[in-house]
Amino acid sequence: MNKRIRSRAWMVGALGATVAAGLISTPALAASPAPVVNKASCPAEIGITPTSILIGDFMPKVGPAAPTFIDSDKAVALRISQENAKGGVFGRKIIVNVYDDQSTGSLQSTMATKAVEGDKVFGIISTTATDSAYPYFKANNVPVTGFNALAMATDRNAFSSIGVPSSQYVSTVIMEKLKSLGVTSSAIISHNSPSAANSARLQVIAAGVAGIKNPLLILDETMGTHDATSTALRIKNSGADGAYLTMYTDGVVSIAQALKQQGVNLKGINGAGVGDPAVINKSGGALEGINTVSQTVPIGVPGHPAVRTFANGMKAAGANPYGSITGIAFTSADLMIAGLKLAGPCPTREKFISALRNVTNFTGSGMLPVPISFKPGLLPNGSPVKCAWFITVKGSQPVPDAAATCGKLVDISTGQAVG
Repeated sequence: MNKRIRSRAWMVGALGATVAAGLISTPALAASPAPVVNKASCPAEIGITPTSILIGDFMPKVGPAAPTFIDSDKAVALRISQENAKGGVFGRKIIVNVYDDQSTGSLQSTMATKAVEGDKVFGIISTTATDSAYPYFKANNVPVTGFNALAMATDRNAFSSIGVPSSQYVSTVIMEKLKSLGVTSSAIISHNSPSAANSARLQVIAAGVAGIKNPLLILDETMGTHDATSTALRIKNSGADGAYLTMYTDGVVSIAQALKQQGVNLKGINGAGVGDPAVINKSGGALEGINTVSQTVPIGVPGHPAVRTFANGMKAAGANPYGSITGIAFTSADLMIAGLKLAGPCPTREKFISALRNVTNFTGSGMLPVPISFKPGLLPNGSPVKCAWFITVKGSQPVPDAAATCGKLVDISTGQAVG
């Protein structure tokens, strides 16, 4: 095997003992263990045996993206272990192979072939910043659950657990948040990846709708930890009084530290991953006042027992529940389980895809701020979400807002609000 390809298999069970069973995806996908049926007569299907279901989990464990995605595999393991502790799906235990794609397109494509043709996985949970393998998954009708690939807006086999991403529509929610902090002019900066650059370009449109100027747009910032002095000076010289940073967490920290060192005080900054106490503690105070978006309900918000159960389960497993992607990874695994349940006692890839496409109220076991629909909406696979939950660094602690914030959903071709 190519030594760059790291994969490991596990039958998740140990984690299940650390958490309460019974989390639910939606009322329609409810919660009691599925009855064990006679599966001997089921037609053959890739990745399915009478006793098991084989799933692949793609994530970066090495490389500049790794700190942003840390412990996402453990969040997947947690949700799978909960289901296996209840007997699995129709009596089948779920087995997961973890593939380290290092967020590298060529490596992801190589591993996709290995997972689908070599290891014979039924489906893929994708918590990674790379999307090179999606055409291959589509061609082979492989069910994929995840969160950020643009293919999830159009490919029938691909499902985002937090709402479809889009290059056609954007929510103004982040720019409205910055505006509420007094920002009138925002620098918008991304590292050089398709998803990050797409997000940055969309925020230029959102800024205009929110009445915020954009004096500086950078689409090729260094991905990980780097000397960001020149970027800080460009922000200062642009006249911006705010910033939107869409990049890996280490890159956000680098820019925040450079701004502090150069004495640049902005009214508001939004950046990925700064809601993690471990990241805050290592930043030397540079993240104070910066806010980040959580696509799942943040830890510490009262009235959300599912989030508390998730956090306790992650901590009991020695994992970090505050990671940028851990909550999303949990909901992506929950979505895979939901599709398997809907596919019935004799699941096929086509049954999974067809059934999940009819779901209109996916809640990620109570982890999502708003329910998700997978039926056609503004896009073939649904509508982008216009709401998010903000977390702000205050006194070296991540402090979540009391409730989710919603913006306007804007059609970028017209600049008009559509929802």
